[in-house]
Amino acid sequence: MTNELPCGALQQRTASAALLSYAITPDVLLAAQPQPEDWAKLVEAGYTTVINLRSDPERSAAEQRNAEAAGLRYFHRPWPAYELEREHIDELAALLAAPDAGRVVFHCRSATRVGLMWLLYRQLHHGWSREQAEAELRAAGYDDESLETFGFCADDYFERTGEHVI
Repeated sequence: MTNELPCGALQQRTASAALLSYAITPDVLLAAQPQPEDWAKLVEAGYTTVINLRSDPERSAAEQRNAEAAGLRYFHRPWPAYELEREHIDELAALLAAPDAGRVVFHCRSATRVGLMWLLYRQLHHGWSREQAEAELRAAGYDDESLETFGFCADDYFERTGEHVI
């Protein structure tokens, strides 16, 4: 006898796991990979738009079908996990500012890349300091380890691009 769960029990436990997400503002949810059953729940919660950063085109096509079937607008933007450019942050800002954006679910695989992009977005498009942006992420539920990762990656971004912020 082993201590392993039977595959069926493991699958059921995984299927019932809640979506890892962070309500960063009343209109923006930063999230890990939603599952097919999450789309209807997100619509019920009032979300209208999805921005997916995952790079896999097959997964994205299936996700788009599921999200749109639930009534969500869908944007696939396979921006890199490393070596983000200003154009990526600017496009995110444009998507969020669009008059028909509504409430937005912004996701990647683990909710890490979206957290980093949110930090850069706040600094570059709202003039926030690093401390202000980190405080918002922390208030939404990101932990110290995540913030350390975001800080390292943000430092890399600013060193590569030569941009300066507060």
